[in-house]
Amino acid sequence: MNKNRYHSLNAFFRNTFGEKVYKVSIAGGFTCPTRDGSKGTEGCVFCNPEGSEPKHYKPGMTVTQQLELATEYVRERHETDNFLAYFQDYTTTYKDVKSLEIMYREALNFPGIRGLSLCTRPDSISDDVMDLLKDLSQETFVWVELGVQSSCDLTLLRMNRGHTVYDSEKAFEKLHNRGIRTAAHVILGFPGESKQETLATAEFVNKSGTAGVKLQNLHIIKNTKLAELHKNNEFDLISRSEYAELAADFIQRIRPEVVIQRVTGEAPPRMLVAPEWAINKLAVMNRVRRELMYRDSWQGKDLGYTMEDIPFIQKSSIL
Repeated sequence: MNKNRYHSLNAFFRNTFGEKVYKVSIAGGFTCPTRDGSKGTEGCVFCNPEGSEPKHYKPGMTVTQQLELATEYVRERHETDNFLAYFQDYTTTYKDVKSLEIMYREALNFPGIRGLSLCTRPDSISDDVMDLLKDLSQETFVWVELGVQSSCDLTLLRMNRGHTVYDSEKAFEKLHNRGIRTAAHVILGFPGESKQETLATAEFVNKSGTAGVKLQNLHIIKNTKLAELHKNNEFDLISRSEYAELAADFIQRIRPEVVIQRVTGEAPPRMLVAPEWAINKLAVMNRVRRELMYRDSWQGKDLGYTMEDIPFIQKSSIL
């Protein structure tokens, strides 16, 4: 059942696995091309390496040690034994293929792990790694999340992403040709990006053929270039209401079969500079849901779809 006005991740997992499945985060000691010298050393202007490390992680921990802690916490909190191993630190396909296979298979061999979720960049998946992911996806559930962020090349340049929209297009094409499930990570509220440019990213997501999309408001994290720009009042952040309206606009333009993996993100409170409203993730999620309800809108409405076109929808519970 899906009580939202969009194709939610929980509903998708329940339909795919027959029960609720939870992601558990893993750090693999990765880096990325904008930090290791391949394309630069400063990283994206909004990125702080510590922001993507799981709470339980300590340097030197193995994949198994991390999963022991992470699954224990989720098991006690949610009474479940079903998990996805979520590699999320930096660019989790950005190592040699042999090292990656050892790491991925260590995770898959852990009790209760039903598959892999990999967070990466569109310019950082070599062909041999894609071939590995193809093999793994024929054995288990694999979902590759590409950090598209925007379909505006000027925005990507401003944010020092080090990749282009074309890189995203080619990555999706190569992954899909191998039968690998993908998702697009998108940030809403970039400085200098117009509403029209932001919503063009929704059209890009539809054309890419990806199976999922993650939405997140722009976070200002300590010790980043973006934090310096914010301190100097060089741009304005959108409010929670403005974000909810923009997220709803975006969702209305996404095909109903695409899974909305999340409608907002979060950052460690100790590292968050702004916006303050982003600390309460649940409140932001509820504000987006209410915005859709107030509009009597839903995923895909602007494309001519009805609410019944959304998979697993439970219409009676959302009116």
